[in-house]
Amino acid sequence: MHKAYDTILQSEVEAIFAAKSAGFEPYRYTCACCGEEVHICAADSIAQVAHFRHRSGNNDAECDEYLGNNSAISIALHSRRSNCERVEIYYSNITKTFSLGVRFSLNEIDYYEQNNIDFEIRTKDSAYPFYTLPINKVYFTPDISLMIQLTDFSYNYCISNTLTHSLRKYEFFKKGRQGYVSPSFFKIQGCNDDNNYNAKLVRSKVLFTNTQYLLVFPSQYNTVSFSPGVDLGNPFVFESMGKKFCGMTISFLNKCTQIEEQLYFWDYSLEASETLTLLWPPAPIVNDSFQIQSNTVFLYSSFMLQAHGNINVHSSDILKNNDGISRISINQKTKIIQKNAEVAIDMEEHFANDIVPLVIPDCVASSFLVPDDGLYFLFDDFGTRHLKAGQVALLTKNGEIRMYDGNYCVERINYCPQGGLEGKELMQDIQYYYKRTVPCDRTCFTDVPQSVEVAEYINTCKLTGIINAVTSQYILEGIL
Repeated sequence: MHKAYDTILQSEVEAIFAAKSAGFEPYRYTCACCGEEVHICAADSIAQVAHFRHRSGNNDAECDEYLGNNSAISIALHSRRSNCERVEIYYSNITKTFSLGVRFSLNEIDYYEQNNIDFEIRTKDSAYPFYTLPINKVYFTPDISLMIQLTDFSYNYCISNTLTHSLRKYEFFKKGRQGYVSPSFFKIQGCNDDNNYNAKLVRSKVLFTNTQYLLVFPSQYNTVSFSPGVDLGNPFVFESMGKKFCGMTISFLNKCTQIEEQLYFWDYSLEASETLTLLWPPAPIVNDSFQIQSNTVFLYSSFMLQAHGNINVHSSDILKNNDGISRISINQKTKIIQKNAEVAIDMEEHFANDIVPLVIPDCVASSFLVPDDGLYFLFDDFGTRHLKAGQVALLTKNGEIRMYDGNYCVERINYCPQGGLEGKELMQDIQYYYKRTVPCDRTCFTDVPQSVEVAEYINTCKLTGIINAVTSQYILEGIL
């Protein structure tokens, strides 16, 4: 079959485009007629066109008869058997634990709730479920993953529900070449500067350059060595599910034979990464989606956006410009996936009822010692600068310091003029913080009342021929 339903893009896709986007992870594509899993075949073949095919024994005889019959394709819920969970495995470096992220649509939750269906997790297909949870609105929010912490270790987890009782097996760790257990790779989400990150298990066998991963072994005694061209972090040991694991961050700067041989031994391959960036409008991330108020966005991509191939919009909604920039019309939740690049965009009104306004406390100061508990930026007439821990920042009248937690501003420090200083102390304070000088005019201070300290300072300035600009102004205005 030439087309199938992509459960990630939530749209029908063509096999030739799906093959180019490297979407080879299990359970991603389903038959548009029966809802059973299909996979991409002949992705790299020169003898035949890429196409989708049912798994062996998976209703393949019946559905292959519709090959080429595009009118049979429908993505409506009633026309496909979409009673299958969307499941991902995550690691949290904050808690050092693994979790199963489970997500259902609103229609699925309603249907399961009406029929009292439970969600189940097993370590083996013949084992009794070690975790059971009713599928209803008490526990699940539509299209948002529920994180279920894994307490029992297994190399594979079997997922099912009490409606269909069909098991889906998700690999946690797998055996590489020669029977050795290979590590699992988790794609680090967001920035890894402070080590407070989450990472999602890579379920395909393809890794990408210039992408941050967490490499995890199911043992504390594993060591890794790579040739140059690999940025490898320091290994660390942590305990979860009653077992010791060894982890380390890793990113591949480029492809080379030595790196590919090592990854081949673990049954992985390496490809060049793609770039995908939301240029406009500015948008916060809510539930893994960019939340926008506009119906139009501008994107930069290092690849061509292909409708029903790597983006779930119609071709008429894509306006391609030069230099990889495209304008996209948004009228539904839009997803773009090409190899390692992945972006989800949603309209703000979809989340309007779920957002609690963030109250940002305001403080005042004339100077600020930057602590080491957050991300601070100084905004003033000269632009924006990142402040480092331990740095003393001086605020001016139009200056403001903002503290960020992720993408959110959580505190503001505004300028407050210093008070209580006068005379000699005020002059010293001005000369310490304000360094600009001007030529000293000996005659302009003749008729100005002067204290002893001011008179001494003016006499000194007459000898040097220069005077502090702010001090001169304060003397003429009678402040000093």
